[in-house]
Amino acid sequence: MKPTTAEWLEIAAEDLDAAGAMLRSGRCLYAGFEAQQAAEKALKAVLQEAARVPPKIHNLVALARDAGMDVQELLDRLATLSAYYIATRYPEVRKELSQRTTLDVAESLLDTAREVLAWAKQHLTSSES
Repeated sequence: MKPTTAEWLEIAAEDLDAAGAMLRSGRCLYAGFEAQQAAEKALKAVLQEAARVPPKIHNLVALARDAGMDVQELLDRLATLSAYYIATRYPEVRKELSQRTTLDVAESLLDTAREVLAWAKQHLTSSES
């Protein structure tokens, strides 16, 4: 594995840890944001390993497809998780999203990010063989 790929994965794991900390402190909206960041960086690790410069975009579905993900159920959940990148930054959207992001929703977002990180690690491991 390339050193830069490993860095992307390390940062993704740190973001996932931060998402868990936010969740445990009851900051569900920010748990969603950190989960989005973890998934984004895991997908960019896959692109990096394939000798492709990860694009400076935050659309998880586009990144996942670009990385070769074909798990439709996970792609559908990534569309939801993508909203947490932009929505946390704009007051008019943030308030509504914050109200909808219950503890259960935030836990589901973290589960999605965990699955993406696991998919990325599996993809990277299988491509080494």
